[in-house]
Amino acid sequence: MFDFLKVEAPRLTPQQIAHSFRWLGWIGFWLQSVLGVIPILVVLTTVLFNPKQRQSSGLSFGLWLAIACLIMLIFSIYWSFRYTQLSASLETALLRPAKSQVLRNLKLGLFANFGTMTIAVIIALTRVGELTFKMLTLPQGATVVVPHQIGTTVAAPGTLITPSNMIAIQAMINAIASGLVGAVIALLLLYQVGLHRNLDA
Repeated sequence: MFDFLKVEAPRLTPQQIAHSFRWLGWIGFWLQSVLGVIPILVVLTTVLFNPKQRQSSGLSFGLWLAIACLIMLIFSIYWSFRYTQLSASLETALLRPAKSQVLRNLKLGLFANFGTMTIAVIIALTRVGELTFKMLTLPQGATVVVPHQIGTTVAAPGTLITPSNMIAIQAMINAIASGLVGAVIALLLLYQVGLHRNLDA
């Protein structure tokens, strides 16, 4: 009874694991690169070309979080590329690293992607909360599109929701999606490496 629960998953050879590292690494690298374009451009533009974000004591806490998220995002993109390099070592018995070292690399990539998602979610919750509060302060039925446009109600300065706000939200969503892609790939590779008792064999 319930003998089907005792069926073991097929063990993968080091060559099969290396193949998975190569194609999953490239998939992760390109997907994260495409998703990471908007967050990278938004943060760099804010830091380099928006002096309003700079306070007398330095950058705001939110911008520091965005910079930390950007650094972790760039690292996770690089780490996906590193999986493709690791695949070459896994294919050659003389260069093949120990299973513990491979697991450490995968766990580091997993933590980096979880870190990216965590910081991006914190920033998104804060930013969307601010925009929601601004919307709630507008008069009921008011429409705010462009300042001084005829037929619209313009609230106090600073309460307008601009295209830059929407681009920032899109950047946060992209950062979360990029971290999710990297985390899923790291988990898939961790599972495959776990199916092999010893990569040195």
